[in-house]
Amino acid sequence: MKSKFIQYLCLSAFALTCSLGGFANASAPSKEPQKTKTVAKKTAAPKKASVPKKAVRPVKKTVKKNTARTALTKAKKAVVPLSAAAIPSALALSSGSASGTVSELPSEISHAMLRARVDKNDLSIAVIPLGSEGKKLLVNANQPRIPASVEKIVTSAAALDLLGPSKVWSTFIASEAEPENGTLKGDLYLIGSGDPYLTIERFWLLLDNLRARGIKTIDGDIILDRSSFQVPAHDPFAFDGEGNRPYNLGPDALLINSRSLIIRFRPDPKKGVAYLYPEPNLEGIKLPESIPLSKEVCGAWRKQINPDYSNPYHPVFKGKYPSSCGAKNLMYTAFAQNEYVNAVFSSMWKQMGGEWKGTVKNGKAPEERTVLASSYSDPLTKLAYNMNKYSNNLIARQLFLALGKTAKDEPKNLASSRETMKEWAQTLKISPRELYLDNGSGLSRNSQLSAAAAARVLEYMWNHKAMAEYMASMPISGIDGTMKKRPVAKGQAHIKTGYIAGVRSIAGYVLTASGKRYAVAAIINGNAAINAIPVMDAIIDWVYSEC
Repeated sequence: MKSKFIQYLCLSAFALTCSLGGFANASAPSKEPQKTKTVAKKTAAPKKASVPKKAVRPVKKTVKKNTARTALTKAKKAVVPLSAAAIPSALALSSGSASGTVSELPSEISHAMLRARVDKNDLSIAVIPLGSEGKKLLVNANQPRIPASVEKIVTSAAALDLLGPSKVWSTFIASEAEPENGTLKGDLYLIGSGDPYLTIERFWLLLDNLRARGIKTIDGDIILDRSSFQVPAHDPFAFDGEGNRPYNLGPDALLINSRSLIIRFRPDPKKGVAYLYPEPNLEGIKLPESIPLSKEVCGAWRKQINPDYSNPYHPVFKGKYPSSCGAKNLMYTAFAQNEYVNAVFSSMWKQMGGEWKGTVKNGKAPEERTVLASSYSDPLTKLAYNMNKYSNNLIARQLFLALGKTAKDEPKNLASSRETMKEWAQTLKISPRELYLDNGSGLSRNSQLSAAAAARVLEYMWNHKAMAEYMASMPISGIDGTMKKRPVAKGQAHIKTGYIAGVRSIAGYVLTASGKRYAVAAIINGNAAINAIPVMDAIIDWVYSEC
């Protein structure tokens, strides 16, 4: 039974990574951004991008409006530290020298901007050679902008540099007394340290280790120790209204399986329905057996099924599932923190033959305790891979908090992490004006990053001992991650992408056709960002072909 259950759980690992991947990049604006003025003479207007309907969310929740226009206006008013304004711009002290700086925008890029209606004032570009010779392209390079998920290249760089590539996180199960005759009398403590990626299969193995100690009956409560983090209350609906999608969750020192469940949709065209299967199969979770199929195009299928998660144990789907979608997996989060742990722990412990009738509550483990079972995360190198390849916001938020310099028993907090990032940026000769991270993920309108600062980080990591691990964490153009469907310079570019309403960005490395390596960063802040992928691809292609 145990081996079958392990096989079943392991199938979820890849699904979890892919389901979380690219959520920030996939988040759509609540309204279609208004068009900006064209830079040159008018050409044929591009087709309008389809705008999804308003996000589905639990009843009695108020969705905060967050259009590109209002968000960008707020960002311009955001307070950015200026205490180190005397520090030169990010590229002024760059170690690489160039044989020539391109003074005008290459025609390939300007034509793509014209077609996408991107104003030059909304675009920043920094292209620098990573050798002694090469072209350099700088356009509004030192202008701070909202970076979206490109922020993750800074988070991962700082983490590899300051924490080390072999850094791991631990999760413990402990008690105040040793078990006797298969019974643990007293409370059981589940102690988190901020593991960025505690998957469902790892949690099952943690409980299996506890069961292997001979414990069958737990005569007490489950106490959740989240004291490693001190973070403010987080509203997952605040950013874009998509609070039931895991990418919008906040950091948690004891984050298990992204607090999520997976629903597998398996269509049967002959019967005109799609069958639904939960993963993991937890006690108390009851799904509809099926949902009607439709003949619609498989587009925004998550909205087409019209979900209602107001009762997380009994989600309801009021729409239809497009038959053209084939098999799909839907990951959703609707449980409160402790509610999710209770559902997972009680179901798994019962399946293992254990007994427990207590409750789950928050608390702090005593200093004198006995560790009964433990689990350790993957090393930072693998976590950075999952974060950058698939733009995993939760991993980024957890890593960002881990960067904070605090006393041994002091909890990690956002203020200390932001201060650490400021100090680290200054060691790279980057002004706080050009690099300010709000939460490390890019899912924020308060973060600021210039293209020059992004390029400087890339240059620094190119000469770093963890360079191979860092570059390997980025999506390969036309091959994998968030660049899988963008074959520009196929296989020759490692590019992190970013998108939120009103923001489009890229940053990474390009190996040119002539065999030279370049650092590339570009950020667009403006209403035309939604249609600006061709502009970003034109920049990559120009570097690959012309540098």
